[in-house]
Amino acid sequence: MVNPEVHRRASLYAESTRIAIDSAPFDGGEDGSVWHTDQHSVVKSFERYDNYRHELECYKRLKAAGLSKKIRAFNVPEFLGNSDELWVIEMGIVFPPYILDFGKAYLADPGWPEHVLAEWNDKMAFWWGSDARIVRLALYDLRTAGIWYYDAKPGNVMLENWNPSLDDD
Repeated sequence: MVNPEVHRRASLYAESTRIAIDSAPFDGGEDGSVWHTDQHSVVKSFERYDNYRHELECYKRLKAAGLSKKIRAFNVPEFLGNSDELWVIEMGIVFPPYILDFGKAYLADPGWPEHVLAEWNDKMAFWWGSDARIVRLALYDLRTAGIWYYDAKPGNVMLENWNPSLDDD
């Protein structure tokens, strides 16, 4: 169920920018909800201000690093606008292959212990098989931009030949 306050802020953003959003979000989670617009974009309204500021900073770093639309073979949602008052970000729609959802990325090296990195590499190998290498290279590019991407999982990192039935893991 969508938090009514999150929906209210998304609607106010849409009004202020003269766009229309769908009546119901197409995606949502613990960080907020996402609506399609009539301008071939999406509006993400956040549950918490800190998550909003965090994701906004990721988009600034992506732009500064020249990664605002593409990281290697992966498409990245283009930053289109935002409202600090409403905690909303508007971004372009992307199609596979893509990387999206920067709300849980770290903005400084989290200093993960070796056993955590090993477990993560095992999961990536399970999810993407031989394609895990290209995912790791994209994550390296994010780190060089000052973004340690925590949410590299099926659905957020989508390959062109992805099997959606694996998203359940």
